[in-house]
Amino acid sequence: MDHRADRPPSPTTDQTEEAAKQRAALRRSMPVTRMLDYGMDYWDALQLTATPVPQAWDEAATLLADAQLERARAAASRGDVETAVSCYRRATAALVFAQLAHNADTTAKRSLYARLSRAYQDAADLDVDLHVERLSVPFRSSSCNAWLVRPSAERPGPTVVVVGGQSGWGPAYHRQAEALARRGLSTVLLEAPGQGETRMLNGLYLDDGSHEAFGATLDLLQERDGSEGPFGVWGNSFGGLLAARAAVHDDRFRACCVNGAPARPVPAPFRTAVEQARALLGVETDDDVAAVFRTLWIDPDLDRMPGSLLVLHGAQDPLVTLEQQEVFLELSPRASLRTWEDGEHTIYNHSSERTELVADWFRSQLDPPGGLDRRRPRGRDRRDDGHAPTPTGG
Repeated sequence: MDHRADRPPSPTTDQTEEAAKQRAALRRSMPVTRMLDYGMDYWDALQLTATPVPQAWDEAATLLADAQLERARAAASRGDVETAVSCYRRATAALVFAQLAHNADTTAKRSLYARLSRAYQDAADLDVDLHVERLSVPFRSSSCNAWLVRPSAERPGPTVVVVGGQSGWGPAYHRQAEALARRGLSTVLLEAPGQGETRMLNGLYLDDGSHEAFGATLDLLQERDGSEGPFGVWGNSFGGLLAARAAVHDDRFRACCVNGAPARPVPAPFRTAVEQARALLGVETDDDVAAVFRTLWIDPDLDRMPGSLLVLHGAQDPLVTLEQQEVFLELSPRASLRTWEDGEHTIYNHSSERTELVADWFRSQLDPPGGLDRRRPRGRDRRDDGHAPTPTGG
C-alpha cells in the first residue's frame, strides 16, 4: 500500500528560504557571547547555535534545559546541592533563550517563561551562598515581578536595581547579581512594566510613567527591611534608558550605569526589534511605538541626575551608536564613559570584564560610612617589607 499521500508535503523553496532567514535572525540576536553572558553552559550554547533549521529553536533550547534539570534533580537527590544549584541556573539560562524565539506573548512563550522562573526558584531554594527570593512590587493596580539577591546572612545594605531591555529580563542577569553580592551589595532583578512576568502575568506595559516602578521598588525595600540605601540602578540595553529615567526622577539613586541604550529611541528597522517593541509597549503599530518612544526621550535641558553616572559603549554595537549614548553624559556632572573598541551590544563579548568593572564602580559609589567588606586575599600574611612573617611555635 502506498502511504505517500499520508505524508506531509515537503516545504517549498520559499518556505525553506524563509525558515533559513528566521534562523539567521535568531542567531544574530542570540550570539554565543550573549548566551554565555546570561549564564548558559558553553557546550549548550554551541549546540543551540548549530541547531539545524528544520528543528525549532525553542524546542532545541528546551531539550538542553531538560538535560540540565535532570542533572540538577539527580544532584539534589544525592545531596550535592552546589551542583544542583549550578545546573538549575544553567537550565534557567537555556529557557531564557527558548522563550526568546517568541516575540509576542504566545501560549508557548508564557509556558517557557514560567518554566524558567520555576528553575530559578529551584536554584534559590537550595543556594547556601546567596539569599534569593521573589518579590512582588505593588505598582498601580497590579505589581511588578522582581528577584532580590543578597549575600547570605547579611543585613540589608546598599542595593542596586538591575533591569533589562526589550527581551532579556530578571534571572537573565543573575551573574551581575552574583558579582555585586561578592562585593557586599544586594541586587533587585526588576522586571519593569513591559517585561517578563510583569507583562505576561500582571498586564503592565511600558509607558512614560514607568519610572515610578523603580521608586516603588525602593519603597518596598524600605518598608520591609528599613533599608535606607544607598541605592544604585543598572540598565542593560533598552533598560539603560529606563535606569537613567529612574535616576532622573528619584534622587534616592546615588549611582546609575547605562549599558548600551539609546537616549532617544525610535522604531528599529528589524522585524525582531519591531515585534519586541510592540510587545513591550502593548501596542499594535509602528506609529504607536514611535509615539510612546517619543515620551521616553531624555532631554538634558530638562532632565538632571543628582547621582554619578557610568555609560558603557561597544564600538561594534549594531543597535546603538556612541552618538545616541553621549546624550546621557549630559545628565550628571559626575558622568564617565567606558568604550570597548571591539565591543558588541551591551559588551557581551567582554562580559566578565564589564561586569567586574561595573560592580567595582557601584561599590565605590555606594560605599557607606562604615565601608563595605573588602575581603582580604587568602594565603599567608605578609609584613610591610613583602616577606612572610617568621613562623612561631611548634
